[in-house]
Amino acid sequence: NVNFYALESSASYRKASFSKIFPLTIADGDKQISAIEWICNRCADGRGVVTPRDVLDLLIRAKRWQQDYYVADPDGRTESVIGEEALQYGFQELSKRKRETYLEAEFPHFWKDIEKFRGSYTDYSVTAIQVLLGPNWKVITENLMAIGFITKLKQNGDEVFSIPLLYRHGMDLS
Repeated sequence: NVNFYALESSASYRKASFSKIFPLTIADGDKQISAIEWICNRCADGRGVVTPRDVLDLLIRAKRWQQDYYVADPDGRTESVIGEEALQYGFQELSKRKRETYLEAEFPHFWKDIEKFRGSYTDYSVTAIQVLLGPNWKVITENLMAIGFITKLKQNGDEVFSIPLLYRHGMDLS
């Protein structure tokens, strides 16, 4: 019973429709954030870009997980059509796919440097990134920032290079 006119013209109707399908909030560490904010945070690259393709990929994979869950437990109950666990799964699969089809496939010339981060950490001080990437670290970090693989932040007045949530699971980071 979706009113497509209201969907296009009313933000509150869109929000109400969204909340009929997805949970209102999702646990993000020790706090709860809105599901839409959680999805956007995880789909953002190091430049802050969220592509519709990535959001759709996450949601399609979450939907498939949820369908499998319903088949396995047809009498089970959930508060939303697509739950938090399904969204978590969809995000993890998106992160793996981004590593394979974006980082590896589209930037093979950067892959040897990107792979140095695999299985390591999410944040690096300037000194740590110099050690990891070697003497050409400035050029390499500029290239990796340009493709959205890392971002430069200020933490307590110090520069820190951080890998966005989008790539963390796919790169096995902790």
